[in-house]
Amino acid sequence: MKPVTNILLLAFLTISVVAKADSFAYNGKVLITEESENFIVKHYHNWTGETKDELYEMISTDQNPFTEKNNYGYIELLDKKTGKSIFKKPSTALTQIIISNNEKHIIGISNIMVWNPFQLVIYDTNGKLIKKRNFSSEESKLTSSEYDEFSTKFPKQCGDLVEYTYFKNGFVYIDFLRMNMPTKLGNAWDFLMDYRASNHLTPNISETTTNFVFWFSEKKPEIILDYNNERLISISINDPENKQFKIPIRE
Repeated sequence: MKPVTNILLLAFLTISVVAKADSFAYNGKVLITEESENFIVKHYHNWTGETKDELYEMISTDQNPFTEKNNYGYIELLDKKTGKSIFKKPSTALTQIIISNNEKHIIGISNIMVWNPFQLVIYDTNGKLIKKRNFSSEESKLTSSEYDEFSTKFPKQCGDLVEYTYFKNGFVYIDFLRMNMPTKLGNAWDFLMDYRASNHLTPNISETTTNFVFWFSEKKPEIILDYNNERLISISINDPENKQFKIPIRE
């Protein structure tokens, strides 16, 4: 994979040591560009006070940044020869973007957690969003019977969390440690807190209080795309300890 070739930081918060406390909120305004043989990709996000009202509305309601209301982040693909825009889509706040070697996919990754519901996005070069994912150091780990109990006691909350629920090796993992979730989940939050466990993808994820989640190696992510009959089925990436882990497109 090609590294990010150009990053323009208009306002950037540098973190040199992983800390559990944040002295102030992330407020970056960032433009990133990446080039391949035939494409140029641009990503922009504005997490300053200029967009705080729109960010708050998004994170406190449906946590969906991929709408026309998004004035705080986008990703754009351009034809390198003509400069023509192929697509321009609303985006989360990203810190690195990669164009796949076959130029079929654009992968965006981020360590920004605050106001940022997804730290991984994958688009195809037609502009279709085929993967979005949040990362937390912990999640709820339930057996089948415990999950049945949860769904019976809290059917609405269980439904709200379907997008963040993963079934693997006989267990059910629920990514519920997200912004605004204590309010949204009510008593279901306390239920899930009793079953907290390290993230099932890798145990090497850490976070600051609000600003950042460190789930990949920022210096050497080494993203590998796995295809089956030209269909992307998973990506692998280095975690902060430089250990590869796999993220299926369909989990």
